[in-house]
Amino acid sequence: MGGIQPPIFFMEKSEKMMKEIENWEKEYPTMEGVTLNKREKELLDGDEIKSHEGMVFGRMYADWKRRKGYE
Repeated sequence: MGGIQPPIFFMEKSEKMMKEIENWEKEYPTMEGVTLNKREKELLDGDEIKSHEGMVFGRMYADWKRRKGYE
């Protein structure tokens, strides 16, 4: 009678993350213990990401997810 339903906790956590992900670039610099250099701040403010900077941006995003408890 229907597929396997994910646990309610997982659904609530996913929905919360989807809402918070929209503003992660603004929240990340304000988090306790986060220290950014000038270029990292520029990337989070929307500056163009050069090909060799994708990993820097990805590292910041992964760190944000870890700090929020999404990983």
